[in-house]
Amino acid sequence: MKKKLLIPSIIVLLTAFAVAGVFLLMQLYIADKSFDTLDRALKSLIDLQASAAYNGYFAWTKMYDLVMQGNLTEANALADEIPKSFPLVASAEIMQGVPPEENFVVGADGELLRIVYSIRDDDEFRTAPNAVAVTIIQASKLLDIVSPNGFKIDMTGGRKTTYGIHVSANLMHISLWNIIAMVLLTILFASLLIQRYVKKTAFFLDTRGLESIIYLFEQTEKMSASHSRNVAVLALFLGKKLGLRGKKLRNLYVAALLHDIGKIGVPTNVIAKAGRLDSKEYMQIKQHPVISARILKSFKEFERLSPIVLYHHEREDGSGYPEGLTGKDIPLESKIIAVVDVFEALVGERPYRNPIHPFSAFEKLKKMPLDQRIVKVLIDNYSELNSFQPPRWVLSYSPWLLGV
Repeated sequence: MKKKLLIPSIIVLLTAFAVAGVFLLMQLYIADKSFDTLDRALKSLIDLQASAAYNGYFAWTKMYDLVMQGNLTEANALADEIPKSFPLVASAEIMQGVPPEENFVVGADGELLRIVYSIRDDDEFRTAPNAVAVTIIQASKLLDIVSPNGFKIDMTGGRKTTYGIHVSANLMHISLWNIIAMVLLTILFASLLIQRYVKKTAFFLDTRGLESIIYLFEQTEKMSASHSRNVAVLALFLGKKLGLRGKKLRNLYVAALLHDIGKIGVPTNVIAKAGRLDSKEYMQIKQHPVISARILKSFKEFERLSPIVLYHHEREDGSGYPEGLTGKDIPLESKIIAVVDVFEALVGERPYRNPIHPFSAFEKLKKMPLDQRIVKVLIDNYSELNSFQPPRWVLSYSPWLLGV
């Protein structure tokens, strides 16, 4: 009996070793393919945080004047506010130094990222000649947000990212897809299945990289993140009423969910300001559709959505931004988001005013340079909104973000 079991046992053992070997090789291959996506996600987070800090604090006449007067104590008191507004920034300091020609430069110092900024006035015409601002970001904190399980900091054997962070794949991380892949590899169509697995894994990493930015956005500005969730559901409801189906409806929903993601590149004090925005602050706010589009373009799976979010503040009469497009040149999906974006802003909670009744909001919408055909569809069908049931596939998009 023992002899009869010997050969099958050896075959099972060798098969297990073969599957484990192939699985390890597949993990290495996937990690190599996924590195570029990870690098893009890291670079997006770093650039957005650095740009927001620069626009909010270092291209600021008040900061410039203090530095030019040699009053670094008061300048540093202002800089101390930065870690409170930007969760990734560990510290910020104004010091003597030669300013970079660019707005900022990023360099790695071990496990820390050191970002050096020029200090300029509001119009960016004048630059402080002998002073710089420096912010520090912990690389491990970045990686925890972008890829909490897939990659780790590895200063000795890791691959170097764009901004000098050395990372390596965490090969011991096994997800449900990994387990499924291990089983499927034992059947005859292994090569085809590996190819499909790699494609799926790359998509999920792309999604996770973008979701990490959404997460950071939600932690930074909860009011705008809640607004985006509401706009997404309203856009889905209105899109169905307008006859959108399948992929077009999904694209509309995801674009609506992400339409304000570019606000992560706008200083928090500008987004949450209760009073009237000054001209510089208004220009900063007007940049958020451009930043949103740029973020989506950096993720292959969402690149097609970038025109939708770019144009959601355009208006029928050309009075919108960023390009001043008129009716026929604005994508339908952008027009839908424009209507529900304004509507939700009117009926939703805001720090600077109380919400108004939906019927009052309808009257305001009728007077705005929005697509009035879409406005009419919203008004005519609004009574059905409470009973609206989103499709089941909605749950596959950031369930934690949707609060389900």
